[in-house]
Amino acid sequence: MFDIAKIKQGFKSINGWRNSSDITVPQITMPSLLATDSGLYYNDFHPLIDIETIVNAIPETKDLEDYLNERVDASIIKVFTKFSMFKKEMQTTKTILNSSAMFDGVARFNNTITNESKFVGFEIKLKESYGVTATIDRLGIQFTATQTALPIHVFHTSQVDPIQTVTASTTIAGSMTWLTLSEPIKLKYYSEDYDTGGLFYIGYYQDDVTGMALQKDWNWKNFCGGCAGRSAVKIWNTRLNFMEVMPMYIPQSQYVVDEMFDYRNAAYTPDNNYGMNFATTIQCDLSEYFIENKIIWSDAIGKQVAVDVLNDIKHSNRANRLTEVNRNMIIRDLEGDKETNELGLALTLENAIKSIDFDFSKIDSPCLPDNKKYGVTIKSI
Repeated sequence: MFDIAKIKQGFKSINGWRNSSDITVPQITMPSLLATDSGLYYNDFHPLIDIETIVNAIPETKDLEDYLNERVDASIIKVFTKFSMFKKEMQTTKTILNSSAMFDGVARFNNTITNESKFVGFEIKLKESYGVTATIDRLGIQFTATQTALPIHVFHTSQVDPIQTVTASTTIAGSMTWLTLSEPIKLKYYSEDYDTGGLFYIGYYQDDVTGMALQKDWNWKNFCGGCAGRSAVKIWNTRLNFMEVMPMYIPQSQYVVDEMFDYRNAAYTPDNNYGMNFATTIQCDLSEYFIENKIIWSDAIGKQVAVDVLNDIKHSNRANRLTEVNRNMIIRDLEGDKETNELGLALTLENAIKSIDFDFSKIDSPCLPDNKKYGVTIKSI
């Protein structure tokens, strides 16, 4: 549902830290720790979360800024993990389709494709949906001769240059070879690297090929459960809910090598796979959408940092620096006060995450639908 590295980077300055007014207390100098996108400061989420208390609680060998960076990063991931788990408990998010070959079929060894200096491959259009991501993690190629570092290009209609290029090499002529990519190809409807929507093209230039490609007996428009197998049809129909795929080519006169061509010149060939197949996993990755709407997360992340810092202080082995009064106050504020019915930070944190779930529900199906588990079901009797 989210990319950990992107989330940590995108939320690093969601809230900030305020330096102590006491100049004898170690000062924070790192700009990313002092910056606050939301206008909120972690110090304000609890009276004991001040720099002096933190310095007196962490190990003497631990650098203050290192501790604050590590604590914020860990707390951010905790919030997103809890949010993801909550969505799964509500039965509203999952991997839509695990890694599976794009299509079945047989390639006869004498069913070759003549090289005509075209760019050949597949046009892919993703469902108009925030978060839906098609990841190609395995690439299959089948040619009459072995290939050495055959460039496979990935284009998007909003970018002049390829958004990614991978190389494919084989050792056995004529045989289908499945290659595990060192860097998976990720196609997203919503991305910060290219325009929202648009079309993707994955393919190669025939002039780069040694020998000829083998063509599978498969038609991308007309296939049936009897000829392709019921399982293949079921997977294909599931995939069609999220992405449309069609083989295509661009004549040599209509492209410049290594540049995006005019997509209107694409000629579609539904009965040709150009010696290629690939395995796709379709899932939700909402990292960039969450980052764009990061302010919604500021309160929950602030509370999570507060809970984690207070727990660190409570369990600090530098007990001589922490009075028993403060320790009891931390326990009460984390767990709540039964006498006054005051909610503890742990519970208010859970409520904050549930509020985020409400903010991000009914926005986009299938990645951000309404919760199902607690819905009302009406049946006739």
